[in-house]
Order: sequence, then C-alpha cells, then structure tokens
Amino acid sequence: MGSSSYIFLDRHFDTDQSHIQKILDYFARVGYNYQILLYPEGTDKCPLATERSRLYAKKHGLVHYEYVLHPRTTGFVYIIQNMRKDKYIDYVYDVTVGFGDCIVQSEVDFACQGVCPKEVYYQVRKLKIEDLPTDHDELAQWLVNLWKEKEEKLRQFYSLPRETRHFENTPNGVDHEVRIACLFCRNCYYK
Repeated sequence: MGSSSYIFLDRHFDTDQSHIQKILDYFARVGYNYQILLYPEGTDKCPLATERSRLYAKKHGLVHYEYVLHPRTTGFVYIIQNMRKDKYIDYVYDVTVGFGDCIVQSEVDFACQGVCPKEVYYQVRKLKIEDLPTDHDELAQWLVNLWKEKEEKLRQFYSLPRETRHFENTPNGVDHEVRIACLFCRNCYYK
C-alpha cells in the first residue's frame, strides 16, 4: 500500500497536514491524473466508532446517526482546497453503499468468519467541483449536509423489505446501480 502512495494518517490534523501536503505535491509533480478515495468518517462503522460518534454528537449538540458516522471535515476541506488551488480536481464522486443482508465490519469478519454480504448496493453521484462551495466553512458544512442526506437515504434503504431494497432516484433500480458501481471502480483503476 505504501508503494501505491496510500496516505496513512494519525487522525490528528496537526501531524497529518504536512504528510497530506507532501503526497498532494507529489501527485501534482508527477503529472499523472490521480484519484483520491477518501472516507470522511475516518473509520468503519464498528460498535466502538459508533459510540465515539454518539459521544461526539452529544458533546456538540448534534443528532446521533444510526447509519453513518459524523464526517471529519478538516482533512476533506484541506485536500479539496489544495487540489483546487493546483487545478487538479474536476469532480468529487459521492458514493453511498448499502448492504442487502449483512455488513462486513472488518477483514477478520470476511477472512476468518466468512461474513460476506450477498447483495451490495452502490449509488454513485458525480459532482462538478464548481458546484461545491469555495469557502472553507461552507465546504465543511456542505460535507456535513451530505452526510445528513446519506443518513436519511440509508434509513429509507434499510426500511424497505430486503428483496426490494434500492436507493431512491437511481434510474432502473439495481441494474443501474451495479452498472454505475462497475464504471466507478473501472474509472478508479484505469483513468
């Protein structure tokens, strides 16, 4: 993963900022198109992370989410603003994932316990960078609002009977969701 220039973080922006900047500078210098896959939640939604998110929400007077964790906006805003400055970003892809029957919480679940969802649903939206706010605080709020939308989207998804689950406003239902997910994955690897 290190040879692929994965960005490993300490999750403390004061120490991560210089590392992120070095990687962004490197990507800009090499002159190749690149994509960054960023999880603003900072981790997966395991019970420990869910409890931390609940405590964070309580401390800051926010609603506790059932399906997502509160996003960490600082790193997201920093990366987007720096990529904008270098004119090295055209789109942000918003990916929402829903599972039909079970959720894999870790590699251990998958490899050792054989936990593997039979159905995975993706909704991928391609957003023009020009449509995102340019102000630091407004961009952070945009991400917070996006996560509120994800919470509601997933609430609706999981309220449906398993055999009819789908994301609303996704043309042609599951077939389109799978096709879009395949195109998204292909573009991540072969841009």
